[in-house]
Amino acid sequence: MKYKKLGILGGMGPLATYNLYKNIIDATPAKKDQDHIDMVILNASYIPDRTAGILDGGESPLPYLSDGCKILENAGCDIIAIPCNTSHYFYDELQENCRVKILNMIDLVAERLEEQGMSSVFLMATAGTVKAGIYKKYLSKRNIDILPSDEDEIELIMKAIYDIKAGIAIDLSDIITVVKKYYALGCKKIILGCTELSLIKDDMINMDSSLDDLFIDSTDVLKDKIIKLFGVCNQKQLRFTAK
Repeated sequence: MKYKKLGILGGMGPLATYNLYKNIIDATPAKKDQDHIDMVILNASYIPDRTAGILDGGESPLPYLSDGCKILENAGCDIIAIPCNTSHYFYDELQENCRVKILNMIDLVAERLEEQGMSSVFLMATAGTVKAGIYKKYLSKRNIDILPSDEDEIELIMKAIYDIKAGIAIDLSDIITVVKKYYALGCKKIILGCTELSLIKDDMINMDSSLDDLFIDSTDVLKDKIIKLFGVCNQKQLRFTAK
């Protein structure tokens, strides 16, 4: 099936939403406006914090996520992407209550890792994503293990994510130290399991070129799937790094 209009349920956060949109545009070999993918972007920045809702008894984001999907559905979108890893904790409920297909970014990452023959990975993500086992649910089906994080490492990455959301410059050296620790422990891929982390990927690689082929970026995986489904694939832009 070739889809006609993409819906992006964004705002979690806005920069991550913009990054997905830009990556889709960059990967589309368009010579004119009409060659691009028709899409509706809902920058739903009012959605409550996902980690707080999952772990800390905060307001549940589920009703807001469901309403956002319904808005996109009513706008004529026939497939929906959600560039927020933690929100996929609610994926089953969202899909059950939505008449159009919602891409499952977590499952797409798991599928890519399986294609690459990975058996052990490290996950960089929000505390909500890590502690709720969102990735474990899909990776375990493919016999892929996630090396457990230390609590201080989870806090370090969580702080970096919220600093990125706030536009605060972050010191990447501690994060790179964590990445290289898990690479030394045998992880051939490090999952950038928060769309904010996609925004600092190039900066990390610029600081240490040995990281260039280490990351699997959830935003990139989602973008690649969208490009494939809409049939506007520019192979020079897609980064499939199977080993």
